Amino acid sequence: MKNKLRKQLLNYFLVIVGTFLLAFGTVVFLTESELVAGGISGIAIIIQHLIKNITDVYIYDYLVLGLTAITWLIGLLFVGKDFAYKTLLSSVIYVGCTFLFARLPFFKELAVNFAGNGESGSLILCGIFGGVFVGAGVAITFLGGGSTGGVDVFQIIIRKKLNIKESVSSVIIDGIVILVGMFSMRLWTESLCGILSSVVTAGIIEGIYIKNQSSYQVDVISSEWKSISDYVQNDLERGATVLRVEGGYKGESRVMLRLVIDKRQYEKLRNYIAEVDPSAFLTFTQVNAVYGEGFTKNKKKIKLKKK
Repeated sequence: MKNKLRKQLLNYFLVIVGTFLLAFGTVVFLTESELVAGGISGIAIIIQHLIKNITDVYIYDYLVLGLTAITWLIGLLFVGKDFAYKTLLSSVIYVGCTFLFARLPFFKELAVNFAGNGESGSLILCGIFGGVFVGAGVAITFLGGGSTGGVDVFQIIIRKKLNIKESVSSVIIDGIVILVGMFSMRLWTESLCGILSSVVTAGIIEGIYIKNQSSYQVDVISSEWKSISDYVQNDLERGATVLRVEGGYKGESRVMLRLVIDKRQYEKLRNYIAEVDPSAFLTFTQVNAVYGEGFTKNKKKIKLKKK
């Protein structure tokens, strides 16, 4: 029980720290420099720039609040309560930190100093460091089992409707936001630095989070195999294979479930099985590659003929 509580507290801590870094990197390095690198912040920067051409009112933080609330409601309606609850903590902290960094004089002055007067060197540095902080924030939030919400909801919807991996849809969505910013704001140097920031963000997430991910093949022998199978398919959205096996000692016929999950689902599955059948026999085997529905699509590699 203590280990479970300690794990939960650690996850909450990671989500809080990750979201804090995400908001800091976005507001301090990207917003004042008007670097559009995708996501909710990119959309808010575009709208803020267009408003600034009409009036000097600064409402970036309010735009983030509104856009975050809208995407959260879309997630609740079209993705489900699990996603909505998973993103609620990070969404609230992100909005709060955004207001903090956008309104306190110290952070505003910091952002202005980093942006310089729009010189290329300052913009490049803002793009790089913004990407580092944003990437680290997103990755740490993911490690805590949380989600930053925002455009993540559209990635999940696209995966469910069109069976396109979230990593691919993420590039598509951020690319659209960057292109809209490029041609609506017409800040060409800033746009290129925004692309640089997006690339750095992806690299940091890859280095911190993706490389820490792995998949497991799980074998479960339990009298509650039907309940476990339903949980795997309905809650974890994974498939399960039912195998009829025979015990080597007593020769009894048993049912064994074989399934494949990712690292994020490891604790969920183990905790559920511990609740329904503490005496269940289960093994977790780490696998190097998994191909199929819900994982990476298995594609044939084309060999080029030498001329």
